[in-house]
Parts: sequence; C-alpha cells; structure tokens
Amino acid sequence: MKYDLVIYNAKIVTEEEVFLGYICVSDGKIAAMGSDAPVYEAAQSLDAKGMLLLPGAIDTHPHFFEPGAEAREDLEHGTQAAASGGFTTVLDMPNTPEHPVLDLEAFALKQERAERKALIDYAFWGAATPKNIEQFVPLHKQGCVGFKAFTVYAGSNYPFSDEYSQLKEMEKVASFHGIFGAHAEDRTLVNGFSNEHKEEPWSLAVHDASRPWIAELTAINTLLLYAEKTGCKLHICHMSIPEGAERIASARRMGVDVTVETCAHYLTLNYQDQAYLGTFAMINPPLRSRDRMERLWKYVLDGTIDYLGTDHAPYLLSDKLPPDGDLRKAACGAPEIDVAIPLILEEGVRNRKMPLQRFAAFTSTNAAKRFGLYPRKGILAVGADADFYLVDMDTNWTYSRKNSFSVSKLDKFAHEGRTFHCRIVSTWVRGNAVYRDGVIKQKPGYGRMIRPEWDSQKEKG
Repeated sequence: MKYDLVIYNAKIVTEEEVFLGYICVSDGKIAAMGSDAPVYEAAQSLDAKGMLLLPGAIDTHPHFFEPGAEAREDLEHGTQAAASGGFTTVLDMPNTPEHPVLDLEAFALKQERAERKALIDYAFWGAATPKNIEQFVPLHKQGCVGFKAFTVYAGSNYPFSDEYSQLKEMEKVASFHGIFGAHAEDRTLVNGFSNEHKEEPWSLAVHDASRPWIAELTAINTLLLYAEKTGCKLHICHMSIPEGAERIASARRMGVDVTVETCAHYLTLNYQDQAYLGTFAMINPPLRSRDRMERLWKYVLDGTIDYLGTDHAPYLLSDKLPPDGDLRKAACGAPEIDVAIPLILEEGVRNRKMPLQRFAAFTSTNAAKRFGLYPRKGILAVGADADFYLVDMDTNWTYSRKNSFSVSKLDKFAHEGRTFHCRIVSTWVRGNAVYRDGVIKQKPGYGRMIRPEWDSQKEKG
C-alpha cells in the first residue's frame, strides 16, 4: 500500500505510551503507526530526527474578533498564528464585537467567514445570555460546542447573566445535555472592590485588588451549586486561582460534572514580576500574585485542571493606552495563541518534569473528549484525523510578535524577547502541513468546521 505521508524516527506521544517510531497517513487519517523501522512506500517521507510528535493542540478559548474588529485579529491571521503555535483545532468564542453568536443568523455569518478564511479546523461556541435562551437548542443542533456566559459586564451587545439567569440558562442547557461555560467573576464583589480602589493610581496590583481572587471563587462556587442542582455539564473558563481548583476537585467528588481550563499567562506571569508590562498584561480575570501563580501549577500537573485555553485577544496600541490617559479604560486581553504551547513545554515539561502524556492530555485529548471531538481529534491513533505537530526540544529561538502571523504585531506584550529552548517545527492538519519552518503552507479556507459528535443516547434524552 502506498501512503500519502510517512513520518519516521519521531518520538510519538499517544494516550498509552511514548515511543520512537513512525506514523503513516492516507486521505487525511492516520492509517498506521508503530515502533519498527518503516518500509512503506509513500508520496512524501519525512525523517523527524527524534523530535516530539504530539497530537494537534486544541484551543478551547480563542478570540478572533471577526466580525467587528478585524484590525486586531481575524480568522485568517488568527488561525495562521494558531498553526504556528501547534494548534490544529480552535473553538472560537462567541462574543465578537459585532454579531455575537446569539442566534442562527450570527452563527451562519461566522461560519461563512471561517469557510473562506480559516487555515485550521474549527468549531464555535454559542452565546448564553438572558436574551437568547430560546436560541440554545437551534444553535446546539447547528453544531455549537457549548454556551458561554459572563457573570460580569461583558459589553453592550452581550448581556451578562445574573444569578437567576445563570440558573435558568443552565437548566436549559442541561435539557439537551449541552455544556455551559462561564467567565467566572462575581459582579457585586468586582463592582465593590473596583469602587474601593478607584482613587489609587492604576497598576496590575490594583487591577488584581479591584477584581480579587475571592470574586472569582465566589462566582465559581455559585456555578458549581447550580450545576449540582440542574445536572448541567459545567465548564469554568480561564481560571486563575488555585483556590478554584481545590473547590472544583471537591465538587467532582460530590458528583458535579465540571471541567476547567487555565491559560499560559496565569502559569507564567504575575502582577509582581511583570508589573512593568502595565496595561499590556491587563487581563480578566487579572494576573495574580507570584505565590498563586506557582500554586496553580500543582493542579495542572496533577490533572485537576483539564485543559489549556489561550484566551488569545490581540489589541492595538490605542486599545491598551487610551488617548485620554485613563488606564482603567484599556482593553483587557493579550495575544497568546502562538506562544502558549512553547510556554507550557518550557515551564511544564522542561522545568517541572510534566509527563508528556499529561501534556498531551492538557493541550489536546481532554478538550477533544469534553467537546465531542474525540476520537476524531485529540489523539494519535489509527483512524483519527492526522492532526499533529513536531517539536524540537533542543533548540534556541527568540520570541517576538513582530514575527507573528497575527494581524496585530504590537510587540509590547509579555514574553517579547524571551529565549525558548524548544521550537515548533511544523503543524499538520489532516495530513497536510499548514505551518512548516516558519512558512504557512496552505491557503485560506483549508480549515473545516468540526461538528461535535455527542453521545447518541444522551442526545435522545
């Protein structure tokens, strides 16, 4: 049999083991793999030279700002940047500046854009707000992987969900066995602490004090209570606090169906060591203390925190430094999709001895299982999509956003000028290289929409 592609002499990471071997691809799928020397005929053959071959990363939380703010980031450039960072699938967030995914019309608009522009595979979150609860079922049937709510103010076109609304939205999502995701910060505490610190000169420390860890934990506690009451599957977005991980672990022991993501910035940045970044590290929830940053790693390493989301959100200089000088008006968010995987490889695998199988679960497999993409995505196994990336773990390179594939190349954010000791060499989606040696190899529109394949019995209700 002649295969389309054979990659050999690779250190392959599966769910069960890590071994030196080969992988064969036909028609976009993994057709064979093993540890013996490959003797198969192939249209393309590649010696991996002992590099890591990992299941394609899945970003559970990017913001591509399309439609509405394409000058910051769009689907074409955002998915190019994702590919350069090892991601092969993205689950795009619904709160776009224009036409958030509140209904089927907005979903269709985003789908049409992605069909023309995306470089890697994708799926969409739907919006969960008090205003569109009757749209949940149609959006779920259309293929939304979950429904995202904000427990704090989220902008004029995306109503936040108070406690009553959270409960009712979760009841609705539970009725069709969907997933309810939430940005978890208690709005009353955020408003109160923000008012308490409003006269202080703004800094990252003041930002943390204005939206403190207890506000995040309070919202998480409320969501866990409602998940227990409704039986709804719950997803906690971009958690920044170890206290939240402890509470989630306890809730799981009580039978609550909850998963949680964190971001590379909460594991590598804090308001003490990175104070100099100012608004360029202004994120919600905020960066926490050095101590909380370090303690959060425990729950990544032991598996309490399920997966990585980038919360990728590039901004322009005028967004981060408002013309009137009021730093509290700066946009909250930062770019991360092209550097998150190198950061976790460096800080997790190299520096904290994170096992490679745990790394693969954290960056790919767990998300695929939770969001109905497994076993098509998230795994290196015969029959799965040939989504993977190659990593050289013994090379030095310097990160700069000037070299990013993102629309915004503003170079004042975190990690600028950092030297890494591991490098993503190539990223492959359905057996074809999308990114290789610094070059994008496919044209816009190569990416495909992936519809979740939920448990058929549960879908029948």
